[in-house]
Amino acid sequence: MEFHEIIALEKKLLDSSVRKNPADLREILSSEFFEIGTSGNVYDRATAIDRLSKEVSPSIEAMEFKGFELAPNIVQLRFKTRTKKEDGNFSASLRSSIWKFIDGRWQMIFHQGTTTSL
Repeated sequence: MEFHEIIALEKKLLDSSVRKNPADLREILSSEFFEIGTSGNVYDRATAIDRLSKEVSPSIEAMEFKGFELAPNIVQLRFKTRTKKEDGNFSASLRSSIWKFIDGRWQMIFHQGTTTSL
């Protein structure tokens, strides 16, 4: 299975113009979406959209994407990010997202970020 479309959607979520647009986020995040953030906090779809639309957009670089087909129409994407913080320092995270093919398009149903060293 090719994962190009899902990787493109994941990268789209890192774009500040998409992160600040609730309509775009509702297209990508399914109604059943939830996230475990790098803080350990759990967010439902509405809370995640609200938080993203208000954040100061960080500069996020994603790399080392690996896709895994978990079941028909369900894919896990694993990757790393490097984020430039407001103070100029960088942080790194391991990321995992689960995508489901719903109503003719891929939507994210789960995301988790875990802080790691650079």
